[in-house]
Amino acid sequence: MQKILLIFLIFYTVTMTAQESVTDLALQKFETESLTLESAINYALEHSPTLNIEKMKVKEVTIELKDSRLLHIPEIYLSGNIRRNLIIQATPVPANIFDSSRPEDEIMYLQFNTKWNSSAGINLNYDLFNPEKVNRIAQQKQQLRIQEYDAQISVEKLRDEISLVYAECVIAEEQKQLLIKDTTYYASLLNDANRLYLNEKIMLIEKNDAQRTYNESITGYLEAEKIVKERKAELLYLLGKDITLENIKSLTFQENIHELLKEMEQNTFHATALNSLMEMRQQKVVDLTELNIKNASLKYAPTLSINGFYGTNYYKNDLSLFNKRYWRGNSYIGLSVSIPVTQSFRTSNEITRLRLQRQMDVENLRDIHNRNEKERINEFFQLLVRKKSYDLSRENWELSKQNSEAAKVKFAKGYILQTDLLNEQLKMQQTRQSLLQAAYDLFCSMISVNKTIKK
Repeated sequence: MQKILLIFLIFYTVTMTAQESVTDLALQKFETESLTLESAINYALEHSPTLNIEKMKVKEVTIELKDSRLLHIPEIYLSGNIRRNLIIQATPVPANIFDSSRPEDEIMYLQFNTKWNSSAGINLNYDLFNPEKVNRIAQQKQQLRIQEYDAQISVEKLRDEISLVYAECVIAEEQKQLLIKDTTYYASLLNDANRLYLNEKIMLIEKNDAQRTYNESITGYLEAEKIVKERKAELLYLLGKDITLENIKSLTFQENIHELLKEMEQNTFHATALNSLMEMRQQKVVDLTELNIKNASLKYAPTLSINGFYGTNYYKNDLSLFNKRYWRGNSYIGLSVSIPVTQSFRTSNEITRLRLQRQMDVENLRDIHNRNEKERINEFFQLLVRKKSYDLSRENWELSKQNSEAAKVKFAKGYILQTDLLNEQLKMQQTRQSLLQAAYDLFCSMISVNKTIKK
């Protein structure tokens, strides 16, 4: 036996160590590898506190459903008590019952109890028909389905939130990298301006313009760096990871903007529609209200139950519970009926309120359906417009880069002034900002279309 126990302990220790190693390896892999949108969503589905709470709520309602099923089995329990009667009640009886010589109007008092008594036995309670229990299981099943829809809705909302924040992180990171290149270029341009100014080949205004542009690029970079950290912190929060400076710094992304948009475009019409889930959930709410109305209508009916007891009683002036001579058997079984009278008035008001609630639920369902149809049409056309806008912005970006390179060549040959070069660089930055904004708008539209797809 000791050998078997030792082998079991060794096996358990090895198994737990292996599981911990696998878990640590998965966490280390997440922390060291670049993040993709898919891996971010998969990680969040396992570690998000919000989703974990929703899963726990589903388990809670499942337990309540099991409890509802247990209500239909007989309630059997043991009971026992011991009592010391300080003052024994006396009952008046006619004296001639015990002594015929006594007058008929004479009363004597008898005590029908002892100083000590006790009772022990097994009890039975069972409702043959209870109006409040008839539809309890069906109600709990509907409640469980509603909670499952809530969990699915939370999953889809988290997917959308992570997709959006992930896109914001990628766009902010790309904006930061472009600003680094701009700052490097403006630093070189400032060095050339200082050298030319010292050689009296340019005026002070041109040198100051170069300094101002460099300062603005530094400010833009610092702002971009702040936005990147804010978006990464938001993403870590949604993922359910610890928000630390180390995690923010180590968080990198595999996709760029164009790859991310291409991936989203391929998956646009293959996602679970969030709006459809909300509509199906509201339908279950209507069904639950109808069940509540049926259950309330049954409250007019009587409650029929059976109860019983099988045990023994103890009566004696001295406390001697272990003496079997003073214990006497006691058993009964009974049938009881409870017919509501004044409760019927409250039941009538409850049914009226539930019918009004059902009308509101039906109107909410109709409103959700109509709003979903409106959003589906609007978002679809919005997606077409933003996709075209993104394509044109991308084309403008390519043209702006060509113009910037041409301006640099002209400036190097002395064909244009530094002011003209800076103006061209400013136009390129504005075009780039328009491209990033168009990419973000297109990404938002893709997510919005996913919510409205009919399944």
